[in-house]
Amino acid sequence: MRSLANATGSSRGHLLALNHRHARFNWLTDAPPGYGQMFVDIEAYRPEVNYRVAAIAPPMTVAFEHDYAIARQKTGTNELYLDHARELEAEFGCQAVLMQSDQSMIGLAMLHGQSDGETTIEQRDVFGRALPHVMAAVRLQNAMDHQGAELLRGSLDTLRTAAVLIDGAGRVCARTERAEMVLSGGLFAIVDERLHAAHGAFDKRFQSALGAALAMLPPPAQDLWVPQASPPMLVEINALPIRPWSLSFAPAAIITFRSPVRSDLLDGALLAEALGLTRAEGDVAAMVATGHKRQAIAEARQTSVQTVTAQLRSIFQKCGVRREAELVAIALQVGQLAGRAREN
Repeated sequence: MRSLANATGSSRGHLLALNHRHARFNWLTDAPPGYGQMFVDIEAYRPEVNYRVAAIAPPMTVAFEHDYAIARQKTGTNELYLDHARELEAEFGCQAVLMQSDQSMIGLAMLHGQSDGETTIEQRDVFGRALPHVMAAVRLQNAMDHQGAELLRGSLDTLRTAAVLIDGAGRVCARTERAEMVLSGGLFAIVDERLHAAHGAFDKRFQSALGAALAMLPPPAQDLWVPQASPPMLVEINALPIRPWSLSFAPAAIITFRSPVRSDLLDGALLAEALGLTRAEGDVAAMVATGHKRQAIAEARQTSVQTVTAQLRSIFQKCGVRREAELVAIALQVGQLAGRAREN
């Protein structure tokens, strides 16, 4: 990137993976501290803010200052972004989209400041001739990331986990055999490479939680119990570590579907012994893991909801968790291990 920037008389090189929600990968040579956060804070991924995004052309087409001017005539000049670009010595330059889908793209840009001046025909020609080589590197990374997704999917299949892997652009990149069973039940569907819940109101919550995971934000506090699921089904969404060299192809989040195991494989005595709980706490944990709400647990145990809540606080502390979803995950794992031991 630095070599290409030098060859095109540019202050900086810029490689970006962008979707309609955020910048998944944002690499700028010699970037100042906090650059990535500044990009997010001013919403520079939006075309009405960033004239470079507004000037996006078809893949492998070089756009430059002439196209930026046309974009600014259409959208107006966002002074906040313009100040940001000038501070970076990046008001001018040239760019091209390497790969693009309906809601995401990977682009390369060479950035010029006032001291560099606008790009010349010769500089844009050098940039254009370099594009196929950069594209080859992006495709190689794509292949490596997809191979990593398949390896992870295979591991999850071995563990008999119902899971869907989501890449940095929000697309389904792999799913396990048990996840296929969930999808066949009609509660979820993959539409245009994206996972959606059939229940509209729940899908809004689901997409919000997925967006938070992709943006590496804290998850919503409320657990995602799927409406109309029988047996009850809990959805967990967790962000996966981002490798510094990865683009948007690699798995960025894992969606896990959890349903209660058979009641004969998950009882209070088993959980009490496995998790170091009292028998009463084990019974409460088992009822939570089999889909019972606190009111139902209180009624079944002939106690108050406040008592159940106090017991859950004690259970959370002993198990090292903070939410019911985390407790359910541990309890189901205990039940599955017990089931496999009995099968063997």
